[in-house]
Amino acid sequence: MRTVGGARVWVMTVLLAGLAPMAPATGQPAGLGAIQLPALGALEPAVADQIREEAQRAVATRAGSRASARERAEAYGALARVLHVYEFFDAAEASYGVAARLAPLDDRWPHLLGYLYQQSGRLDEAVEQFTTARRIQPGNRAASIRLADVFVRLNRLREAREAFEQVAQVFPALAQSGLGEVALRERRYRDAVNHFEAALERVPAATSLHYSLAMAYRGLGRLDGAQAQLQKRGTGAIRVGDPIVDSLQALVRGERGLVMLGRRAYDGGAYQEAADAFARAVDAAPLSATPRVNLGLARVQLGDTAGAVEQFEAALRLEPGNQVAHASLGGILVAQRRDQDALPHLVAALDPSPDDATLARQLVGTLTRLGRPGDAIAVLERLGAGDGDDEDALLGLVLLLSEQGRYRDALEKLDAANRRYPERPATATTLARVLASAPDRALRDGRRALELATAVHAADQAPVHAETVAMSLAELGRCEEARAWMTRAVAAARAAGDSSEVSRLQAVTPQYDGASCRPGGP
Repeated sequence: MRTVGGARVWVMTVLLAGLAPMAPATGQPAGLGAIQLPALGALEPAVADQIREEAQRAVATRAGSRASARERAEAYGALARVLHVYEFFDAAEASYGVAARLAPLDDRWPHLLGYLYQQSGRLDEAVEQFTTARRIQPGNRAASIRLADVFVRLNRLREAREAFEQVAQVFPALAQSGLGEVALRERRYRDAVNHFEAALERVPAATSLHYSLAMAYRGLGRLDGAQAQLQKRGTGAIRVGDPIVDSLQALVRGERGLVMLGRRAYDGGAYQEAADAFARAVDAAPLSATPRVNLGLARVQLGDTAGAVEQFEAALRLEPGNQVAHASLGGILVAQRRDQDALPHLVAALDPSPDDATLARQLVGTLTRLGRPGDAIAVLERLGAGDGDDEDALLGLVLLLSEQGRYRDALEKLDAANRRYPERPATATTLARVLASAPDRALRDGRRALELATAVHAADQAPVHAETVAMSLAELGRCEEARAWMTRAVAAARAAGDSSEVSRLQAVTPQYDGASCRPGGP
């Protein structure tokens, strides 16, 4: 799931077809097993034809007495690459294996098989294949980088460090990034900072490294530096220059493969590359909503809001119930303050997923701004906000209920949530404030409010918590103590350098003067 424009959205993909066995042809070379192919009937014609053509070539070389081992390897390798690019991993693995046995001195097949294992999380097998590729071709630096990355993921840090150092002259930014990750895992935080900063100096667009740099700063105890780096965090990454793997992209045909290609680029933060792939998918399948939704998401990331809206609207014309398009378009319209236009899209997006808290909050905000608090309350209640599991949703519901004068309902929900989750300070503080100052005095309970407020303040001396203690004391008629707590709250806000909070607290402090300070008078 992803969030675009404040709404939770899903990148749409096409389900993989199941694998069906292809019967061995006559004349099969000794030691070669049958290759399984996907069920082609479920695929786009362009993709099915592509796989069928490569399979027929492989069968022809297998049956042909004049075909050399190298020619047969090329045919099986070509079939494997086509199966791989469409993510039919089992069939691709088998075909790569045949190619590798037929051409044991060709580094392409173990390299691609290692990449397949890397993609599918079979890391120990990936190590074996990339090691084989490097043994066959010592100059294969891309295999070295991929091997180093696998070593990191396996926590084989000494081997990872050695592998990155070997390619530092060829891939300096990648090597610095990798050495930083190794140093971070070894708790050599100063070295990690140096490596990550060097990598970012070479490739400033690699914004995902800011997160790693933040972790290194945190390890050094420099929390201010860590926070600064977290604020710069993005999805940009340093990409491996790998001609063998990159050549797979040229094989992609049809909507399915292009959406897969775009999805991988999107997940790697390469949004322009993703948009290009999704645009090609739109051309390949102009009547499908899937590539248009994905293209819209990529255009959002590129800052092309108008282009994104165009794609989402086109997707909805093709598929009026597309939840992703509704949610994304609704989020964009909300950001543009077009609440009335956003409303039907948010309703349509939330309808099939009523438990989606992000969408629900966005819809609640829209309804509230449109002056429909009753409908907003209904949305939150359907979400189960009153249960207190989602504290933000609960407090939003309480605020709306209070604005509608439904203080008893608000108090009951707060009380139930506080008893269920007594460790939550925001719930406890809100409950204390309602108990101390509800307009309906029959609902007030100054003693319990004071108990809640002092417990929260003991854990966090923030100005607002000192003010809550003052409010509770005022309800009990203990005005002199309440005034002292307000003085304390103002001092805390001033010490924190929060001038707006100082002004607010000073403005309400006079109500605690005199012998009668109870909210609403005696």
